[in-house]
Amino acid sequence: MMDNLNLTKNSNLFIISAPSGAGKTSLVRSICSSYDFIVPSISFTTRKKRDSEISDKDYYFITQEKFDQKVINNEFLESQIVYGNYYGTGINETSNLLKNGKDVILEIDYKGMMRIKQIFPLAISIYIVPPSVESLRERLGTRGQDTDEVIKHRMRSSIHELVYSKFADYVVVNDNFTQARRELLNIIITNKVNSIGLNMWLNNISKIYN
Repeated sequence: MMDNLNLTKNSNLFIISAPSGAGKTSLVRSICSSYDFIVPSISFTTRKKRDSEISDKDYYFITQEKFDQKVINNEFLESQIVYGNYYGTGINETSNLLKNGKDVILEIDYKGMMRIKQIFPLAISIYIVPPSVESLRERLGTRGQDTDEVIKHRMRSSIHELVYSKFADYVVVNDNFTQARRELLNIIITNKVNSIGLNMWLNNISKIYN
């Protein structure tokens, strides 16, 4: 499976995980919309599309039958069941982005993080955590996307998932969005500089501003 990733010496594979409500999606979108060298890998899911989501941009929304067929065909780098819905990271989709020299972010849960790190140790894992359990509960309540029962279930799962932050290469506390974004970006750029070399990075920066 690792051989299918086509990781070049100039590209990095980032895994960003977090419990529900920690703010990882907002952080990933903000960084990927600001820098063209890094892109998110779009996951496949059987989950129902939310009104705010765009098909083939936020997720590839597919039927359970199509998802099962992809599992049979070994088309996923990893796949998980999250809150009763199926999610999978496509091998070909991720491989093509890396082959084109892009840094790629996999926005997946802790089980996916553990799986990817097992089969691809060079991947860089980052765990986003809330400043407190109380703030996480407040964020889940103010999103207005779930019923009280779903929120309670997500809270139980989130508290369990926080334990897995210790297995990540980096941990970012999302207390203040601007500060968390800065910390996440520093991690990404540091690893980018390490992968391509300082001189090449400085040359790329100079081209942008000249």
